[in-house]
Amino acid sequence: MRFLYIGSHDLLSRHELGFLASLSVLGSVNAIQLGGETEIKKLRVGSDNGVWTVPLYRIPCEGILHIHKCVNTIKRLVDPEEYGFIFVTPRMPTLTANLLLNKRRPIVLRLWSVRAAKVINNMLLGCYRDLLIFIPSVLANLSYISSSTFTMTLDNATYMSASKIYPVFANRIIKVYPPYGYVIKNSIATHESKILEIVDRGDYILGFTILSKKGVYFEVEAKPQAETLYLLAKKSDIDVILAGSTSEDWRREFPYIEPPRNLHIIGRGFGDYLLERLYRNAKMVVVPITFLSISNRFLEALFYGKPVITTGYVKYLHPELIHGMHVYISDNIVEDALKLLKEEYMLKTLEQGAKEAYTKFFSTKHNAEAVKKLIFSALHAL
Repeated sequence: MRFLYIGSHDLLSRHELGFLASLSVLGSVNAIQLGGETEIKKLRVGSDNGVWTVPLYRIPCEGILHIHKCVNTIKRLVDPEEYGFIFVTPRMPTLTANLLLNKRRPIVLRLWSVRAAKVINNMLLGCYRDLLIFIPSVLANLSYISSSTFTMTLDNATYMSASKIYPVFANRIIKVYPPYGYVIKNSIATHESKILEIVDRGDYILGFTILSKKGVYFEVEAKPQAETLYLLAKKSDIDVILAGSTSEDWRREFPYIEPPRNLHIIGRGFGDYLLERLYRNAKMVVVPITFLSISNRFLEALFYGKPVITTGYVKYLHPELIHGMHVYISDNIVEDALKLLKEEYMLKTLEQGAKEAYTKFFSTKHNAEAVKKLIFSALHAL
């Protein structure tokens, strides 16, 4: 079978790249990315099932007023009638697919958030503007879900909220946790030998935070994550790697706090080759989930099979994951992480549990099986 995937900037996110790898097992996949300069190229996508080549068509799409122009451009590039299933992400991709196909093919919506369902949680975190977009969010998602044959949610919180808010479509909404994927590039970025020396030495705590974020996401997510890694380094003699931010970022946001010598702020923009080494040699990965939405870093840590310590939000996103087996769920990450470092048996258990969780709940094989069921359901309905 042939599949068409239509997305926007989200097409290159880790969870969507993993899904492209899942589809590649079942047939050929073409991907269309709305936005940016016109470009036709081949993506080499890697995941737990190997490396796959996916043709990518990037086309300009300036907004809903120019949607017919987008549709006509797509028709010049591909023949929609050749594809058995169409997968889309919300907003413009969903609208474009419906104009393109006019219900002649099953459309599957990839939904990773219903913002309206998280209004109370997000307001508690300081996102007060969520109250203003509550009704628009409910209506927008109603439009996306009602115009799709099936809706595939990527976490339990989204699945539960979508099923309750839109009960008339509940039998068309399923929950499938996403696999992890990445684009394989020919060039490998070079890095300071000091960083590689620390990575090759291994047995460090690994964490990511982006101190260049702005607004509530900086205050609620990036800054607290940086503070957690700082305290872990200060209260222990183990190496702690803070990735995703630069030393300049640190000095700008924490001008009066000198990082301990065992806190290594290694920057951002490195390739997947170094990223894999960062995970492979880590003793533990700190992933403090802050918002009720899919965490690519959490998915990444499970993919690489590392002991993960995280926050209680994971219980709402992935309730199948067991505390102390698949992940360590903590209300005080600093103190619990320091205790875990002394418990080799628990770290080994968490390592095996992370691998088991990814294989059982997130893998490309699990996603491919879910797509097979959707295909069967669609054919049975004809």
